[in-house]
Amino acid sequence: MGCMPCPRIRPRLVEPFCAYHHHPRRHPMTSNRSLSVDWVIVLLFVIAGVLLLTNLNNGYLWQDEAETALLARNTLRFGYPRAVDGRNAIELTSHGYGPGEAWIYNPWLSFYLLAGVFGLIGESTWAARLPFALCGWLSIFLTWRLAVRLTSDRRIQRLSVALLSCSVPFLLHMRQCRYYAMTTALLLGLCLAYLACRQRSSLKQAGVLALMLVLLFHTNFGTFLPALASLIVHQLGWGTQGSRKWFWCACAITMIFTVPWMLLFYRSAFIGAFSLGRMAKHLEYYVRITNKFLFPLACIGMVSTVWWLFKRPVRRNPQRESLAPSTRWLLILLVAAQVLFLLIPDQRHMRYLIPVVPIFAIAEAWWLIAVMDRSRFFGCVIIGLALFTNVLQSVHPHVPLRDFIEELTHRYEGPMEGIVAYLRQHGRSEETVKIPYDDRTLMFYTTMRVELPSQFAEDTNADWVVIRRDWVPSGFFHSDYFHHLESTYERIELAAPDLLWENREDPGSHHFSTVEQAPHVVIYRKPKIVSHG
Repeated sequence: MGCMPCPRIRPRLVEPFCAYHHHPRRHPMTSNRSLSVDWVIVLLFVIAGVLLLTNLNNGYLWQDEAETALLARNTLRFGYPRAVDGRNAIELTSHGYGPGEAWIYNPWLSFYLLAGVFGLIGESTWAARLPFALCGWLSIFLTWRLAVRLTSDRRIQRLSVALLSCSVPFLLHMRQCRYYAMTTALLLGLCLAYLACRQRSSLKQAGVLALMLVLLFHTNFGTFLPALASLIVHQLGWGTQGSRKWFWCACAITMIFTVPWMLLFYRSAFIGAFSLGRMAKHLEYYVRITNKFLFPLACIGMVSTVWWLFKRPVRRNPQRESLAPSTRWLLILLVAAQVLFLLIPDQRHMRYLIPVVPIFAIAEAWWLIAVMDRSRFFGCVIIGLALFTNVLQSVHPHVPLRDFIEELTHRYEGPMEGIVAYLRQHGRSEETVKIPYDDRTLMFYTTMRVELPSQFAEDTNADWVVIRRDWVPSGFFHSDYFHHLESTYERIELAAPDLLWENREDPGSHHFSTVEQAPHVVIYRKPKIVSHG
């Protein structure tokens, strides 16, 4: 699609999508630039919006999402994310609560954002996911802005956005009622602010950089710490006297608004005990899932090796200029620091890698365009495969977007839909219910009192007991308490599938359609005492 000049009417509408054409022999940040709208980017951005915002109310909030929604509800009620609302408690057994029963396991910015949304439009599944999906949309826009800053080659800019918009793992995480999308957008904003600060060092740029750092810390300190460390290393290696002065100024401002929080709320249990063996297992896991879902490491390595062995001449496009070493090392440090930091905690999840996926997309786009410059036919084929299939990353060919669109256009029902519907119809607010997992989901969708999951195996005389086969304590089905339920309580088998997860964001565990072949959820109801007379 050809480039059109920026129309003089409605300049504010099209200005965000204006890209600069650079002289092919000049660096992208130099002068002699002409402004034009990239309508391909506009179209890609619209498509991404459709994929991110369609049918956000499909499927109930699972445990972690419901946790965010509950803390946002309590933030609106108490003014801060309180874990105990006077009726139910969001259990945090290994870490405890902060002053005033405050939630301290996660920073609070995402809770305040969602609390504002709840205050404006009310509580619902759709409202809970909306602000984060919009942050995911913003992340795609910021990815394009970063690509524009790095290169004047519109093919790379467009392909970076297209790869991200077609990445099902990325889309799944961006649609979650969790901090993932906010963290991704803020890391991209931090990268852009840092590059701007290096180019035009000033108090204003230092202030913007400090703002990005503070917001990132209060969204996810697990991403903040390695990001700040990578910027410090980069300044020590490639900073100038002028940029260092304002960078340290930004760091000082950041410390003012972050250190008090760390002293008040940090717990060593957040990370767990250090273990070299665990680090090795984490590294294997992150390399494996990166190659399988996020970035075709093996494919790029093999193809690049073959090219190097045959030493084919490169037909170079003059606009595909090489990155300056300092910029290249900035991106490498950002990714490497994130990965190295992820080897330390006791948990490992794909969600922790998501903030650097936009950098992966830009790097993959750069490599794919290099492939096209060597062979137009092979380049077109491999770009098509990268966008719409998993062929570059798996020996089992598949079209992930087909499954994703299936989910967007069809209703999904997991275990919690059936459980909540039954309890809403037959339960009462004054009754108690116990469930070994997804207790947060019950708290969000019902008004019943939900007992702590840690007490599930105890005979607490609950009115309702929900069995989740994969989450009950070991030996529960042979316990005296279970035999008491079987002999005394009414056994009710629902039509809901008893799955491990309601529906989490990890593509390896995600269900794109309702699971038909699964055991049914079983609920036990305490018999009502009938009084005579």
